[in-house]
Amino acid sequence: MTDPVLTDDEKDALLDGVANGEVEVQTGRGPQYASVKPFQIAARCRIVSNSFPRLQSLNTRLAGQFSKRFEQLVSAEASIRSVGIETCPFGQIGEGDTQASLVFDFSAQPLPGAALIYLDAGLVKQVVESFYGGSGNDAAENIDDVFTRGEISVAGLFCSELLQAIEPLWQPLVNAEYELGRTHRSTDVIDGFDPGENVIAARFDIEFLERSMPFQIVWPQSMLTSLLPVLEGQKRERDAAEDARWAQALKSRVKDLVVGISSRVGDARLTLGAVAEWVPGDIINIDDPGNSTVFVRDVAILEGRFGVHAGRYAVEAGNWLGSDIEHGV
Repeated sequence: MTDPVLTDDEKDALLDGVANGEVEVQTGRGPQYASVKPFQIAARCRIVSNSFPRLQSLNTRLAGQFSKRFEQLVSAEASIRSVGIETCPFGQIGEGDTQASLVFDFSAQPLPGAALIYLDAGLVKQVVESFYGGSGNDAAENIDDVFTRGEISVAGLFCSELLQAIEPLWQPLVNAEYELGRTHRSTDVIDGFDPGENVIAARFDIEFLERSMPFQIVWPQSMLTSLLPVLEGQKRERDAAEDARWAQALKSRVKDLVVGISSRVGDARLTLGAVAEWVPGDIINIDDPGNSTVFVRDVAILEGRFGVHAGRYAVEAGNWLGSDIEHGV
């Protein structure tokens, strides 16, 4: 005698589960069937210009890499994150700040000109306090616009570590040599930077010793001219004729796809208890075996008549399932 498909314990557990709701046979909204629906081929995606997706990705990676270097510098846990990119005239950088920032310029030969690193005054005081083993609690309470030689020196170490983190990340774009230059305050007139010059400001937040403070890297667009096609998203316009050709090419390729087809011959209705009693070798009576439903990748496509044609089992197509489908396209 053959073994049952389900043991008695499994049968009881299945029936009890259905009865008490632990086993759900269908959702409260009823069964959801797959169906054939029209597919609209939209125009190809546009990329918004001036979004600088590659630069945003580089900044996200830079935040992670620089976090490790910064933790070693101050011997404290830190979290750095990229908070966005802004394009604006240079004269708008730092507007509204209540304290002056410490600014370092740096070169990246062979790129022309120089870029700037802006360090919030509170960040400078906090980094210096932590660098010398302090808790940083006193630093935030004694913020002024005057930076001592020691503070500038420690802030220079911060910027050097930042440039060392930038170099390998930017190397696939440009093999540059990064070098720190002069220091400034944000209230100074910085030679080589016109207030109306367009710049790209990459903003970051750094959190350590329970405080969060900003810094930013300001790149003149003129410095990155050769890299802008890679860094920014170029908007690609497509006219209606090109979109139509794209849709037609896609339709042509779709028609050549090879898909698996299956059929269901007849139906039957049994109680769940009867199903649980099945054993190998049982015979299941099918109602109206002449009818058949044809499936493509488990989606019902058409109904037809099952029989034998030219010595082989076959289905004679009857009607398509889904009245909203246009045929012969």
